[in-house]
Amino acid sequence: MKTTRNKTASVGYLLLLMVALLLFSQCKIYTAYKDILSLHHEELTSDEKGKPRLEYFNSIPIIHVYGSPYEMGFQYGSLLKSQLNSLSELARDLFSAKRLNEFMSIAKAASTNLPPAMFEEIKGMADASGVDLNDLLAINLVPRTNCSTLAVWGDATTDGHLIMGRNADYSFKNVNKALGILVVKHPEKGLATVTSSFLGMIGGFSGMNEKGVSYGNMLSHNGKEKKYDTRGLSIQILLQLGGQQFSNAREMARFMSGQIQITPNNVMCADNNEALVIECAQTQSAIREGQKGVLSATNHFVTPSLCSKHTNCERFATLMQHARKNYGNYTVEKVQEAMHLARMKGKNLQCVIFEPEYKTIHLSINKVPASKGPFTTIKIEELLNN
Repeated sequence: MKTTRNKTASVGYLLLLMVALLLFSQCKIYTAYKDILSLHHEELTSDEKGKPRLEYFNSIPIIHVYGSPYEMGFQYGSLLKSQLNSLSELARDLFSAKRLNEFMSIAKAASTNLPPAMFEEIKGMADASGVDLNDLLAINLVPRTNCSTLAVWGDATTDGHLIMGRNADYSFKNVNKALGILVVKHPEKGLATVTSSFLGMIGGFSGMNEKGVSYGNMLSHNGKEKKYDTRGLSIQILLQLGGQQFSNAREMARFMSGQIQITPNNVMCADNNEALVIECAQTQSAIREGQKGVLSATNHFVTPSLCSKHTNCERFATLMQHARKNYGNYTVEKVQEAMHLARMKGKNLQCVIFEPEYKTIHLSINKVPASKGPFTTIKIEELLNN
C-alpha cells in the first residue's frame, strides 16, 4: 500500500513538474509574442529629426538609421534590442531543431560572400542587441517569401505615369502581424533607401531609393537549378545593394542579372519610364520587358531556358486578366484592386504600391490581408529629408 502511494505521489509530482515546465515555456513564448507585438501598439511620432529613432506614422513603425554600415546596424540593434531578442527566442519555438540547423548551415556557408559593409551592419546589430550574430545572419541570408508584382505605365494608366504594386505573401505562424517595419537608411555613402522590411533584416523585399527607383522580388519555384546555392547572396541583401547604387531601373536590372543568388527569384525594378523583370536563376538570368506598358510576375519563371517545367500560375493569370479589362484606366486604386485579387489568401503580410515619378509609396503592413488596406501614403522625400 505504501509502495502504491509512493508511486502515485511520484507520478503526481512528475505530472506537476511537467505542467510547471510547460507553463513556464508558454509564459516565455507569450512574453516574446507580446514584446514583438508591442512594437505596433505605440501611437507617437518622434520630433528628433536627423537622429537615429523609431517613430510611428498611422501605427506603422519607421526606424531611421544614419552613418556607416556598422553605425546603422548598431543604431538598429539599440532601438529594437528587446524585439530582436524576442524574435530570436520565438524562432527556437516556431521551427524544429532540424529546420533551424538547416538555416544556420546555409547562413554560415553564405556569410563568406557578404560584402564587408553588409557584414559590418549585421555585426553592429548583434553587438548592440546582444542577439547571437549567427541568428542574425540566418535572418538575413535565408528568408523566403511568395509574392506577386504588377507594373503599368504609358497608355495603360490614366495619366501615363508608372505605377508598380507588390504583394509579400508568407506564413510565419502567429507573428504574421507583428514583424513588418519601414526602414529608412541615411548612409554616409551611397543612395538613401526606404524599405518595407521585416524585423531583423538590414535589407528587404520591397523598396524605393532617393531617385525613385522601386524594386521587389518573388521567389521562383520552377527554376532548373538547386534549391540553395550558398555561393550567392540572399535577395534582400542584393536588393539593398542595388538600391544604394543605381539611379534607374535598367542599371539595377543589369546589376541583378549578374549576381549569384542563394535562391532563384524574379525581381521587378521600375523607375518613372519603365519596369523590368529579371528572372534570376542563381547563375543564369533573363531580363523580361513589358508589352504596351504592362508587366507582371509571380513565383515562376516564364523564360523557357530557365524553367524546369512550365507552370500555369493562377495569380499571374489574374493580374494579366485584370490588366486587359482595365487597360487605359489604371490608377493607384486600380493597382491596389489588382494586388488584392492576386494575393495568397491567409498569407498576405505586406502590400506596397510605388509611384516612382512622385517618389511616393502607398503602404499596408501588419494586417492580413494587407492588400485590403487601408493604405498609408508616404512621400519618401519627406522621410529622407528628416
